[in-house]
Amino acid sequence: MKDMSFSLTFQIKNLIDNGMELPDDMLLSIYEASGSTLMELFSLALELKEKYAGKKVNFCSIISAKTGICSEDCAFCGQSSLVRKKNKKIKINSLVTESEIVEAAKIAKNNGANEFSIVTSGTSINNKNELNIIANAVKRIKEEVGITPCASLGLMKYEHLLLLKDYGLEVFHHNIETSSNFFPKICSTHSFKDNIETIKSAKKAGLKICSGVIIGMGESRLDRIMMAKEIKNLDIDNIPVNFLNPIQGTPLENAEELTPMECLKTLAMFRFVNPLKNILAQGGREHNLRQLQPLALMAGANGLLLGNYLLTSGRNPSLDIELINDLGLEKAEYAK
Repeated sequence: MKDMSFSLTFQIKNLIDNGMELPDDMLLSIYEASGSTLMELFSLALELKEKYAGKKVNFCSIISAKTGICSEDCAFCGQSSLVRKKNKKIKINSLVTESEIVEAAKIAKNNGANEFSIVTSGTSINNKNELNIIANAVKRIKEEVGITPCASLGLMKYEHLLLLKDYGLEVFHHNIETSSNFFPKICSTHSFKDNIETIKSAKKAGLKICSGVIIGMGESRLDRIMMAKEIKNLDIDNIPVNFLNPIQGTPLENAEELTPMECLKTLAMFRFVNPLKNILAQGGREHNLRQLQPLALMAGANGLLLGNYLLTSGRNPSLDIELINDLGLEKAEYAK
């Protein structure tokens, strides 16, 4: 039983400082906080973030290197097999060329990104020709561009991940998407366990892991807490927190919208559960945080996705560079 004679912020800080797990009821209380109590919680999230990352902000940019070709049925995704028959606006493109990937990485770096991710639709990349294109692009990005190469390629085999690592891949991205409890409600063509096995294979290959979630798919607040704790148990390096931006034709196109404060409280909760990790405010932040976007970096996040997303447009990168300058923050540089 928590001692109500101490503030919620004090209790959370005390448990974190002593390396103890935060109980679910305490984390749920974050969502009920308002006024000065909420500002204290955001201040603690900021303190923890600065203790870990200082004033540095990580910027990741992506290329949709293969678009709209997928047999999976993820309820949130505009590229899923459920959507393509309904929404003719979804582009379908085969894998772009090696040179196109490298050129996109150069643009990302010039815009201010310190990490660049090659993202492909589909269950996985198993085709030898496609794998070689991506591997060679990674090698050139590492040698020619000077930006951290990342890839998001689906449910990859260990030997293919090892090959990419040998070519210079540093980070592998694969979201858990939601809690293990809620996952069957958003996808039936692969399991939560499949996601975990992919992450473990990437770790075994010596890659850093970027794995996060999507908030706003109908999950409960307790599900969000479970997500944060499951990610903690996996010892994930980079944790992108995405906020659903509903896409026409998906089963979630009419999902209830999140409020900006709900999003910020979720970012703070993720920081409390994972105090020494990179936490990034990613997809859907423009749509969901609206005028409160700068507060994401004051409520626990130390990174943003820079530029466009897979199927939706992001902000002009110069606006996010201006944002961090206005907050007195600095963009992280590529660590060679």
